[in-house]
Amino acid sequence: MDESAGRKGGGAGAQDETLRSDALPEHVTCPFCGGEDTEQFAVFGSALSVSQYYCRPCRTVFEYMKWR
Repeated sequence: MDESAGRKGGGAGAQDETLRSDALPEHVTCPFCGGEDTEQFAVFGSALSVSQYYCRPCRTVFEYMKWR
């Protein structure tokens, strides 16, 4: 098996957004104001399938579906 497979390049599964080590995006767009200056607030939200993010411009906490 080729050890370098999947380490470099833009293969079929490549994504444009930066992902964290837990496969969640570092920043998501705020659904309230459309701001891009967001950060992860909590790994789990109201359910295991959502993560909470904080929007700095409008100071709102919102949930993001992990499996999108």
